[in-house]
Amino acid sequence: MSISATRALGAACAGVLGLALAGLPAAAQSEADYFKGKTINVVIGGGAGDGYDIYSRFLGPHLSRHLPGNPRIIPQNMPGAGTLVAANYLYEVAPADGTAFGTVGGGTATAHLFRTPGVRVDPRDYRWIGSMNSEVGLVLAWHQTPFRSFNDVREREFVVGGSGPTSGNVIFPLVLNRVVGAKYKIITGYRSTGDIALAMERGEVQGTSSYHYSSMITTKPHWIRDKQVYPLAQLSLIKHPLFPDVPNIAELARNEEELQILNLIFARQSMGRPYLLPPKTPDNVVKMMRTAFNAALKDPELVAEAQKRVLDLTLPMTGEEIHTLIDKLYAAPPAVIEKAMAASDTSHIKN
Repeated sequence: MSISATRALGAACAGVLGLALAGLPAAAQSEADYFKGKTINVVIGGGAGDGYDIYSRFLGPHLSRHLPGNPRIIPQNMPGAGTLVAANYLYEVAPADGTAFGTVGGGTATAHLFRTPGVRVDPRDYRWIGSMNSEVGLVLAWHQTPFRSFNDVREREFVVGGSGPTSGNVIFPLVLNRVVGAKYKIITGYRSTGDIALAMERGEVQGTSSYHYSSMITTKPHWIRDKQVYPLAQLSLIKHPLFPDVPNIAELARNEEELQILNLIFARQSMGRPYLLPPKTPDNVVKMMRTAFNAALKDPELVAEAQKRVLDLTLPMTGEEIHTLIDKLYAAPPAVIEKAMAASDTSHIKN
């Protein structure tokens, strides 16, 4: 074969190889260049200005610095139905190539397990990235109401705001009504926690059944400082150190069976506001995202900014830890799952 023919054959092979590489999945492409020049949408299950929104907009630039190619990360608010709208979108519609990820409520982890109406997702299919913190949900009563302790909620009707059937501010009061004898009346239809907070201030509702401490200190820091709200209970497996005298779920339970049910339901609080990728996202893209997420949380620049902005980063979780927790929840004794499911039933709640 002549030199010219050899060169022509080599050029042809190179062209074919280039076309083949272009068609290869992400696993075969260079990780260093994978996100270069791309835009990533972070789908936020909450409304503008609430905790999901604040944390995601804070995370974006730091995460970008640690992702190969430093892609642009654009927030995309998709509130509704207690983050179920965003959860369904990420499960069914969002591209599974790393250019879309999102944050949803921890209730996404058990909504399928409890057969929550309107849920089309199995949380075991998602590719979980991690969570920036664990959460303590506070039961709060507005200062102009007569509620000063959780025992008051057992004795008289407590009107609270709620959103969709997977949101904690709907599920949690229903659970406490059915399991420990509380008397919540839930007014649903609010799009976000921020809307419920405004409803409290306007006197539309008497309080909230679950306001994450991390959200409150960023959006309503004066509430506790100025005694505009009274914390009645902590809906979490652990107590926040700032509220040592406010009961958590272990103290609300009146017997061992109630405690088992509450533990299964409130385990979701450990996930905080988790981040996830759509199902079928390639393994190497998942690895890049998790590595960048974990590195960002340890970045001194992120830590310093979080302290300046009073953002709570207590007890973060990795994606692997979230998968393990979800598997553990699904492995609970069937009898406990059935009782927890009955306690969490939101079939009468409209999106």
